[in-house]
Amino acid sequence: MADTIESLARRLRQVEDKLEILELKHRYWRACDRKQPEIVRDCFRPDAVIDAAFLGVHEGRDSFVGLFEMVGCRDAIIDMHHGQNPVIAFDGEDRAQGTWDLYFFQINLETRGTSQVAGYYEDDYVRVDGRWWIARSAFRVTSTLMSEVDEAGAGRVTLFGR
Repeated sequence: MADTIESLARRLRQVEDKLEILELKHRYWRACDRKQPEIVRDCFRPDAVIDAAFLGVHEGRDSFVGLFEMVGCRDAIIDMHHGQNPVIAFDGEDRAQGTWDLYFFQINLETRGTSQVAGYYEDDYVRVDGRWWIARSAFRVTSTLMSEVDEAGAGRVTLFGR
């Protein structure tokens, strides 16, 4: 009976941990779309390593958030992050890995451009003092479609591929 209760408690804790990690990743994407750099910063460990694909590798969350503020936190930029298909695996009580698919769409009102990027994240999570953090995040691009829209509303593809 004690083994069953311990097993049930362990499985329940893992379900709760998985939910906390899901909420953490969604909080990150939502903060990106809403241009909330302090919330983005608060999703990552201070020493996190963030590989943002064509936006470079960032050693520490402040480097990444600085880029985000410069590139994404402008009124002319409208971002939409749609994450899906999470797979989360635990490596002990306080460590986990996750993979996520992402569909990203951006409208740039200054350049009249749009960007559609698909890919996947490979993340490492750690729990410190009872709280889950993103410790490492790497985004891998699988497809890119960029276009421009002229004053008449006609679109022209400018990049098509990976």
